[in-house]
Amino acid sequence: VAFSYISKDFWNALSSKDTVEFYNMMTKFGLALVVGAPVSVLYRFQREQLAVHWREWMTDRTLQLYNSNRVYYALERDIFGSAEDSSNEGENGSSTGSAALIDNPDQRITEDVRTFTAFSLQLFIELARSMIDLVSFSFILYSIQPQLFATIIGYAAFGTITTSLLGRSLLPLNFSKLRTEADLRYLLVRIRENAESIAFYGGEDVEGKEVSTRLRKVVDNKREINVKQRNLELFTTCYNYFVQIVPVAVVAPQYFAGSIQLGVISQSVGAFNHILSDLSVIVNDFEQLSSFSAGIERLSTFLTSMRDVDPSRSNEDSLLALPAEVNATSIDDEPVKVADIRNQSIQLNLQRMPSTNGGNVLMQINKLRLVTPDRNRVLIDNLDLTIREGQHLLISGSSGCGKSSLLRAISGLWTAGSGSITRVTDDEVYFLPQRPYCALGSLKDQLLYPSTESMNPDDYPDGHRLSRAHLLRQSLTDQDLLDVLDMVDLHELPYRFGGGDPIKGLNEVRDWGNTLSLGEQQRLAFGRLVVNKPRLVICDEATSALDVASEAKMYSLLRNMAQKDLKRGEDNKVALSPSGLTFISVGHRPSLLAYHDIKLRLNGGADYDVTQIEKQSVLPQSLTSNVM
Repeated sequence: VAFSYISKDFWNALSSKDTVEFYNMMTKFGLALVVGAPVSVLYRFQREQLAVHWREWMTDRTLQLYNSNRVYYALERDIFGSAEDSSNEGENGSSTGSAALIDNPDQRITEDVRTFTAFSLQLFIELARSMIDLVSFSFILYSIQPQLFATIIGYAAFGTITTSLLGRSLLPLNFSKLRTEADLRYLLVRIRENAESIAFYGGEDVEGKEVSTRLRKVVDNKREINVKQRNLELFTTCYNYFVQIVPVAVVAPQYFAGSIQLGVISQSVGAFNHILSDLSVIVNDFEQLSSFSAGIERLSTFLTSMRDVDPSRSNEDSLLALPAEVNATSIDDEPVKVADIRNQSIQLNLQRMPSTNGGNVLMQINKLRLVTPDRNRVLIDNLDLTIREGQHLLISGSSGCGKSSLLRAISGLWTAGSGSITRVTDDEVYFLPQRPYCALGSLKDQLLYPSTESMNPDDYPDGHRLSRAHLLRQSLTDQDLLDVLDMVDLHELPYRFGGGDPIKGLNEVRDWGNTLSLGEQQRLAFGRLVVNKPRLVICDEATSALDVASEAKMYSLLRNMAQKDLKRGEDNKVALSPSGLTFISVGHRPSLLAYHDIKLRLNGGADYDVTQIEKQSVLPQSLTSNVM
């Protein structure tokens, strides 16, 4: 507003050739610039800083929701969406599961959150500024000529309505743009992660064809957007150019009649443009608004789906509300239901069970029925099983009979079916998959995974809820970790990657998943058991890449950890200590019989056998002596 009046007096002085007033206005303009420029710059700086802070908070909150209760797994495997699609439909026949609609969650967490926080803040501040501008300059414009004020209202309404009609097709196109771009990036990342397998097969042509297909979708989508933007910009360009003469045309008769000076025309043009800009937010930012709307729809769908698949949240919860915090240390002897996602789902109960030498029940399965996520095939039916401390179970059966699915159900990852599983709490269970996961970090981090030595709140954004469920239970020195590597026949690793210095090798950061062989990764996973000391270990063909001798060494390690020792109690009586751990394995090798006590043979459906393993099923003494 101040610059508007200075500009009016400046042009009046120039029109009347008043030298003194002209230079006086030049001085005032310079002083106003000295004050106004820093204010304008600091305003934009603070706006960007606020956007960064908001993005940090919202990204962190979204990640916490994504990681809570294994939501990331439910969305990826489509456990909830696929199961519900075939069984629960809405009144209109459409699926009620929204998780199946989720694609590229990485883009939604990064790009969509960034777009939402940046542009929504910009839009809010722009609307607030427009309201202030509108009030301020409306008085100026109305005081010059009321007819000019009515003209701008009509002109802005015409522009807004026409722009909305011409650009409404941009919303679905921008939604499709986000999806197709993300699909192309996902495929390229997938090729990079599977480069070795593709190279072995020589599958470049097949991968190249798929890349070309997805690239064509991106290009076709962009061409459609270009056509719509061309039609829209044809109107908006004419709209913005025409505004330069509209206010002059309205007040020109007064100037020719001598009732106003040239400076008033300049002021009216400035006020007209300000008000028109305030009233034409949709016209000026329509393309950004359409992209913003598409991003909001994707983000809203993502947040809703995360809430739907999280068993600890209800539909009444806010989309960004964290689930109720479950403290594992507070679980008592009574079972606590932690997973009952929908009707006809497996109920998983966690129970804190004291470790004694009395053979306490570690896991109990009642009337378990496992089905595929689409519920078209029964894998296991009416299974009852009890596992006590020190009873090691071997699960066998033909391919596709549900062995790995049973392990996933025990871990809480598979929910399609019915029945109940009661077992010890998550912090006492460790799962060894066939292909171990290697996190980004040092060799030391791989051994500790998923535990961590410490948690510093400064490493997380403000408001982050710290979970101490995976804090290391015991303090381990670097030498302790070197001893663990030696126990699993990986003693040379820290020397190899540390250039002869094992401590340096422990802290060496590499992509260990692509550096170590599968056999080395499987042995490293057994080292994690020594570090984390669980009570129940679940092995899904965890020694498939090892030879028989190495397998014997790893299972002998487990048996030693499970061994009961003689100890003297407070009453000075000697008794057996509690079992260290109990393990459940899936495997096909006959040699595995030597390390287990019970065998569960799955034949499909309700056909299964539970038998005690005869102790004469042991390895030859010569082989055992070589690996001990």
